[in-house]
Amino acid sequence: MRTKAEKSKQIRNALAASVAALLCATVAALIAKLCFKVGAYVVFIAFAISFAVVLAVLILLWKKTDLLRKILYLLHCVKNPKGSRKYFCPCCNRDFSSFSDLKLYEDTERYDPARFRKQRQDVICPFCYSAPRQRILACWAEANVSLLKNSKILYFAPEYSMMKWFRRNNIKLTTADLFDPKTDLKLDITDIDLPDGSYDMVICNHVLEHVSDYGKALTEIGRILKPGGKLIISFPIDPSLDTVLEKPAEIPEERVRLFGQNDHVRVFGRDSAELIGSYGFSVNVIDAGKMPGNILPVTGPADYDSDQIFYCGKTSK
Repeated sequence: MRTKAEKSKQIRNALAASVAALLCATVAALIAKLCFKVGAYVVFIAFAISFAVVLAVLILLWKKTDLLRKILYLLHCVKNPKGSRKYFCPCCNRDFSSFSDLKLYEDTERYDPARFRKQRQDVICPFCYSAPRQRILACWAEANVSLLKNSKILYFAPEYSMMKWFRRNNIKLTTADLFDPKTDLKLDITDIDLPDGSYDMVICNHVLEHVSDYGKALTEIGRILKPGGKLIISFPIDPSLDTVLEKPAEIPEERVRLFGQNDHVRVFGRDSAELIGSYGFSVNVIDAGKMPGNILPVTGPADYDSDQIFYCGKTSK
């Protein structure tokens, strides 16, 4: 379901496209009138055709978001010379003068603004919308391309920014989600309809905070991994909590209050590595401190957006 903020943004975009088309059509009609001295009927036809063509082109650009983003990025590069672009996104392989603040804290229907106030907000890539955790993962992936290319990978809830990295590096994988029709497989992560030992690697970023039973999800992931298989996983971690917090919260407002976001049903705590390990994994943390400085900041925009990404190996348990 779209939030009020998302609906408002779509309405603003539609109005902006309509106004732009109207202005272009008016200019075309004036040119027809003044330069070619045609009658009112021809002027009207020129106006109508120009409006339809410009609006159609703008709608096409809107839908073909990569094309629109490339145009905007080109304009960004013209305005900001190479030396002034200090930030780099390894997901889309582009550099910027700054990352973006999407003002998520203004969407009070979906988020708890208090969770954003003490965190840096300029953390989102303007092109592929990567968050810090995706840039950390992409940097790790850059150093482990051979491992990824030689692994049969299942990616739950694939993120747009990371899929750009995988496609650019020609790494094949299978995507899965319970609700997204664009993924390869429709799978419930708490009851995965796949044989034991199906994959060498599972990637699962910011999924466990949404599912009904995170324990079943971790158990199922372990089941479908081959012996020695790898799990790359992250989820919201509240550094003020000793362990995972999950309470019954039937309405979105209650979930916002408890977990910071209206579609979260839990938030994890400082014992997250031990918790994952209890489901049969050896756990290491991908060290964000060793990542290049130009992908920073590596946390935010909310206080539960941790920089911890866990790289886990399936044990004999």
